[in-house]
Amino acid sequence: MFHLRWGVATVGLISSSLGLSCPALERTQQVLSPPAQAPEPQVAVVAQEPPPADPVPEPLAAAPAETAIPEEIPEPPASVELPAEPPVTPDDNDTKPDMRAVKAEPDAGAELEGPTLGSIVKETWVFAKPSWKSRKIGYLRAGAVVGREEKTAGRSGCEKGWYRVAPRGYVCVGTAATLEASNAVLEAAARRPDRSQGLPYDYVMSKFPPPPLYLRLPSEEEQQEVERDASIARDQKLASFPLELGPIPGALLYEQVAPSLKGPPHARESLLSGRPVARSGFALLDVFEWTGRAFGLTTDMNVIPLDRTRVLKPSSFRGIALEPDQGLPAAFVRARSARRYRLQERAMADAGAVGYREGAALTGKQVRVGGEVYYETRDGTYLRGKDNLVVIPPMKNVPGWANQGRKWIDISILRQSLVAYEGTRPVYATLVSTGVDGLGDPKKTHSTVQGAFLVHTKHVSATMDGDEVGDEFDLRDVPYVQYFHEGYALHAAYWHDEFGTPRSHGCVNLAPQDAAWLFGWSTPEVPEGWHGYLEIHGGTIVYTHP
Repeated sequence: MFHLRWGVATVGLISSSLGLSCPALERTQQVLSPPAQAPEPQVAVVAQEPPPADPVPEPLAAAPAETAIPEEIPEPPASVELPAEPPVTPDDNDTKPDMRAVKAEPDAGAELEGPTLGSIVKETWVFAKPSWKSRKIGYLRAGAVVGREEKTAGRSGCEKGWYRVAPRGYVCVGTAATLEASNAVLEAAARRPDRSQGLPYDYVMSKFPPPPLYLRLPSEEEQQEVERDASIARDQKLASFPLELGPIPGALLYEQVAPSLKGPPHARESLLSGRPVARSGFALLDVFEWTGRAFGLTTDMNVIPLDRTRVLKPSSFRGIALEPDQGLPAAFVRARSARRYRLQERAMADAGAVGYREGAALTGKQVRVGGEVYYETRDGTYLRGKDNLVVIPPMKNVPGWANQGRKWIDISILRQSLVAYEGTRPVYATLVSTGVDGLGDPKKTHSTVQGAFLVHTKHVSATMDGDEVGDEFDLRDVPYVQYFHEGYALHAAYWHDEFGTPRSHGCVNLAPQDAAWLFGWSTPEVPEGWHGYLEIHGGTIVYTHP
């Protein structure tokens, strides 16, 4: 089973972290909007690569062999209905229980300067009003510091007071948040996720055996006792370590235990917090040298020896931005030895190499030379159809929401492609990895659900894990998660680089740079300094189809 581990299970009625799947197979996220009747459109078929033998995430597995691309067939129909808006649970003393009413308030908090509020647990919830009965609209993550109003907004059920934070909402100060500038959690988690990058943190994947999860800096004797062969691992050359080693975090000096993110009274007195499963991924706040080894402090406040991990280099692949005068069609080259050509006197002349999965905007003109079809690009050169092109054609049937000028995301399962639209104008195109079982039944297989949905919940990062026997994994801080239906989400994948090939358990995997761009472009927006945001009525439309 594939879970997404985070604290949001419903909107406004959440109290603890749940195991959620991607997609949900047993325990599922509450449906925030009734599912639309899945359309059965037909689109230009692109040959699917044979799915990998092991659909479980593997780091940077070899890309599959190229195959031929079939001829184009009709586009999907435009008659697709969006899901109806779900009922809204009223806030206490709220005569207008509408999320849009909350957003209509002036974002005075965005201009707040001076007083701040800091998050000191894994998830510090932000409420629409200063009340525990109000709706949860998002959350801060441990270490986040945001502006706040100087005076409390009330103390209903909150002894130390509710405070309005930037840019909106209210937080209860106490076990989950502090007004003090000096705090062990704030100091230990001072490094914030960089949302301008494909990966918001530095990431590592476990080797075998996986690294133990220390709660403090272990002595050499303790390392030897826990790891047995630590003396061998300590012989590594730190000078060639791929990440820059900094100073030891102050929270770990003087034999201190890393602070807990669960709030008091959760004491951390033992040496270990546990041992991860064999296939685990970690996001790092700090990297440093200790007893001749490289160690890292994870976002969960665990100390891990990095010689038992592999430092991940994020995929260099990214899609293409489409200028207003370009649009579609566009193409991505799936052959590894493709060339670019120029048409000269009814013959094609070599114009240089084309990178694997390189994208290009096309003019729509095709020529046949020597029995082969070539596609003209906007720069006047040509790509050969034989080089396993994934061609994304212009939209023929315009859905109603496009005519309304809304942002929406079109995902083709057969093409393994994604196009971001603003109304009828395409603005970005890329390759993705959808469910490994293709067009199968998503309730019975690892297939991506089909239909029209709304993005309703976004996380800068969240943890995904699987507990099927023989298929266990624990991928922490999966970046840029955007839920659109039950347990299905768009998100970055740092554990593989096979975008353009079905690979996931049902979610839509994106290359890190694409995921970061899409996360910033789509709605609802996650306010600066926040880690997650919920939108009851939904944001950007996601349309998945064959």
